[in-house]
Amino acid sequence: MSFITAATVTTADLGELISGSPKIKEIAMGLGATDMRGSQMVMGGDQAGLVQVQFDCPDINTALGVWEGLYQTNEQIDLMKRSGTQLVRRSLLRVVAERGERSGAWGTGLLIAGDSVDDATTDSNIGDAWANMSAGATGLLFAETVAAGATQNVAPYYALTWCDDMNLMMQASAANMADPKVQANMAAANATVMGRIIAKTIL
Repeated sequence: MSFITAATVTTADLGELISGSPKIKEIAMGLGATDMRGSQMVMGGDQAGLVQVQFDCPDINTALGVWEGLYQTNEQIDLMKRSGTQLVRRSLLRVVAERGERSGAWGTGLLIAGDSVDDATTDSNIGDAWANMSAGATGLLFAETVAAGATQNVAPYYALTWCDDMNLMMQASAANMADPKVQANMAAANATVMGRIIAKTIL
């Protein structure tokens, strides 16, 4: 079991934020994070233009400790001031199942509503989806929200994908949604896609 904690922010100087990120990653990994990623939302309604920074963590205590530790450092505070960065929201996700790698030039996030499903069944379902998605995606991850504010009541699950070619990824996504096995899996879980975000990898 692992977790992803994500901060969604606005920034006045994206270049400055990117240039200061290696030191933030170094500090975060010293606090127990296992990796860090960053992306800017390109398509996603009112979320377009926002930046999201994610930290992979082995457990909840580590995720909480990463943020507490970062905000006790001059590097984090100074970088936010220099880049004009302000926090919009912070969330915590539990990784339930995944295939491939959490890397690629682009990423997408599907917000999903549905019933709670046991982890073994979810892993099997993701395997069925990956059989289609691997044609255009480099990675696929399914997560449930642990803490995400009011949106958690609307769409408590996320399906995240990474890719290097959005055309190929969307073709694979269309094939996946048309797969009778995937449709049956979604129907059994009463799963409904509530929205999609497309983001460009920046870190």
